[in-house]
Amino acid sequence: MRIVAAEGVTGTALADGRVKVRTAGRGEFRCSPVGSAMWVALRVNDGLLERAASSLADAWQTDEGKVRTAMAAWADRLMAAGLLEAAA
Repeated sequence: MRIVAAEGVTGTALADGRVKVRTAGRGEFRCSPVGSAMWVALRVNDGLLERAASSLADAWQTDEGKVRTAMAAWADRLMAAGLLEAAA
């Protein structure tokens, strides 16, 4: 399953390394540093959560399963908020 930004949602990298997510209907949200890394990894890896989690685990030199679990929970929250959606 691919996970992508919902219709009308954009992300912008800020000078401090965080990502600002914008949506016309609900305003702006600033991601934490970890959330920002997850947002970027998901986008760079074509929405493929498994591949994004693997790339982050490599970069952070940590257990891939833990990153995958954390990233899946993060994606679920953003999907519930209408910022991410499953791609067809």
